Amino acid sequence: MITEHGVLPIALGDNWAYAIPTSDGVIMIDAGPDYDGAWEALAAQLDAAGLAIGDVKYVAITHAHIDHCGLAYRWQEAGVPVAASELEAQSFLHGRNIIGYQTQYVFDHMRRVGVPEERIAGFIESRERMRRAFRSGDNTGGGVRRERWPGLIRGTPFRADEPLSDGAEIRLGDRRVVLVSAPGHTPGNCVFFEPETGALFSGDQVIPGLNSNPGWHWDVSVEPPERFRSLPAFADSLDRIEALDVRHLYPGHREPSDDVVEEIERVRRHHRKRQGQLREMLAEGPKSPYELLTTMFSRLPDRRLWQAMAEVTGHIDALVARGEAVEMDSDGFLTIRLV
Repeated sequence: MITEHGVLPIALGDNWAYAIPTSDGVIMIDAGPDYDGAWEALAAQLDAAGLAIGDVKYVAITHAHIDHCGLAYRWQEAGVPVAASELEAQSFLHGRNIIGYQTQYVFDHMRRVGVPEERIAGFIESRERMRRAFRSGDNTGGGVRRERWPGLIRGTPFRADEPLSDGAEIRLGDRRVVLVSAPGHTPGNCVFFEPETGALFSGDQVIPGLNSNPGWHWDVSVEPPERFRSLPAFADSLDRIEALDVRHLYPGHREPSDDVVEEIERVRRHHRKRQGQLREMLAEGPKSPYELLTTMFSRLPDRRLWQAMAEVTGHIDALVARGEAVEMDSDGFLTIRLV
């Protein structure tokens, strides 16, 4: 059903993609995840609203995670140009390996922040169990949860047809959306804003009721590769979004919402809480990031180690960026202390 703001939400497993009908065709926000039957499900939902694949003239992608850009190659095969932030252009070339290509940097950094080798080995084994379950089609083995999508999602590398800069407009017929650069969730993350309706297509930057994980990312174009300080960038991006006249939120997951200001403030409260916890721990004396992790997440399974370590590191980055803490390197191991 097309909403009062002239938007057709398209449900594809756990994801939303959005069709924006104009007087001269359709703009799609996010390509959608690629799993068996996804393309057909997308076409059926367009058809139910009186639209068709052939009506789509642009696909605009928020970021390079495969649940948002997995079908980009199918759109290109259908002759539809794919637009995205120029800052994310290189990431699309990795396809399903968007995280895997930097695995060694992750493991090296885990060692540097104090993660024991046996826990790194446990994390690696948990990833292997997940891969084996995916290959076998087992939805339950090894604790794998695949119910977010009807099947295993794929990621085919592609090259964006139109790399866009911050503030670039996609105009079609009587409507336009503006790309707003919002680094954080990924280094080249962006959102799309329609000024005339106040609709924000937020991808994973703002998700009602959830706290988006900024994650770990390395810039491999420099030597040695540099870690992207994601959470300070994520917080700055929230400030940019708050400055817009956003009245309606169309997220990449969960239901659309009009409580945009409250959702942004909820994320900020979560960040303040976590960083307050870190300050309390560090008041006792310098600690490694891993020591902070084990206090904050005392029952963390190995398979969640990457995500949790990235969150703790992000909050440390925020304290360091504000001048409240400093990183100390001793023989290749990192320790954090309050200023």
